[in-house]
Amino acid sequence: MKRDFSAVTIPEIFVVRACETVGEREGRQLGYLDSPISAKGIEQAQAAGRALKQILGDQRSVCVETSPLGRAGHTSALLCAELALDPGVMSVAPELVDCHLGAWQGLTNAQIDERYPGERRLREMNKWDYVIPGGESYADVSRRVRQWLAGPRRAQVTVAVTHRMVSRILQGCYAGLAPEDTLRRTHEQGRLYRLREGRVEEIPCDAARSRAN
Repeated sequence: MKRDFSAVTIPEIFVVRACETVGEREGRQLGYLDSPISAKGIEQAQAAGRALKQILGDQRSVCVETSPLGRAGHTSALLCAELALDPGVMSVAPELVDCHLGAWQGLTNAQIDERYPGERRLREMNKWDYVIPGGESYADVSRRVRQWLAGPRRAQVTVAVTHRMVSRILQGCYAGLAPEDTLRRTHEQGRLYRLREGRVEEIPCDAARSRAN
């Protein structure tokens, strides 16, 4: 896949995954659904904020672009508090919303297998193009992620608060990875991803916190 995005046209981007929710702790596939942030999730967002503060130092040209889902907005607000940023730097980016999981939303994997037998296996066989009934494929999400990357940035540093599947695609699009390589990417909670000069760098939040101390 040819990379269309360069460090010349795109300032520095940090990708933060929306923190853990009660629904995720229950093993539910959320998609466009929302769920309250767990106590652990609050700690995750605060740790990400501290890591960003250590990295950015006195950098003031910072904006936060967030998925429109409430769990991402809550994460963004906690980041702004840690960074001592006015909430006015936050803006909603619809392209960063989670993958629409259609008929699977709100279900556990066991419930999906019961109601749609064999479908998760079919998806694994063609994960990039498989469209969840009533939802989206990775290919669909890739198109809107590329639109977001190609759009204008409001500051020298953009903090993008999004979701695991979207972060995986964002990393792949930025680095010009083929679909199969993009699907090997991930975004575990407790990690930041820095997109700079055409490279993707993983930053453990705990390690950044340790350096700060």
